[in-house]
Amino acid sequence: MVVSREYDQNTYCCFDPESKEGVVIDPGLNCDGIISFLNTEQIDVKAILLTHGHYDHILSVRRIADFTKADICAHSLEAEVLVDPRLNLSVLRDVEKMSIQVERFLEDGDEITFGSETFKVIHTPGHSPGGACYYNEREKVIFTGDTMFWETVGRTDLPMGDGRLLTKSVKEKLLVLPGETTVYPGHGRPTDISHEVMIHRRIV
Repeated sequence: MVVSREYDQNTYCCFDPESKEGVVIDPGLNCDGIISFLNTEQIDVKAILLTHGHYDHILSVRRIADFTKADICAHSLEAEVLVDPRLNLSVLRDVEKMSIQVERFLEDGDEITFGSETFKVIHTPGHSPGGACYYNEREKVIFTGDTMFWETVGRTDLPMGDGRLLTKSVKEKLLVLPGETTVYPGHGRPTDISHEVMIHRRIV
């Protein structure tokens, strides 16, 4: 599996190099750059996967969906955040007020397949109610959105955030994964589970 990371808010394009089938995770900033990458690599996008519904992770969703004709996918508990500009914070920013309709709702344990690759949905509420991570067991990679970053976790002071739930999600669903699993967060640099286990003993 090939993973491409772009921009300050991390948008990921993951694809099977043989079939060229792939997914786009959290298309936020720089829509033109995402489309250029998809064109250059000739990716057949099968799904647009959202880790959560805050505005910086969904700014390009509609244009990418129109370009690729792929379904927009998110955890079912994130529906309210995605459609409400107050909850997705677009009403507070110098961007268009956003209301995103999801075509495919996901639940904990669901699987998304593209080419020879499979992502398992891990529901990780706390930063937002329908926070979801996408885990590829074979490749040992996980995309955590704003649930967990390098040496820290996501904030919980935004609408519908819950610090207790976030702590539970990180401890019980992420830190139990194999230590060699690479963590690709929604912002900043990648990390791995073994490093985060060591760090998070002090903060969760």
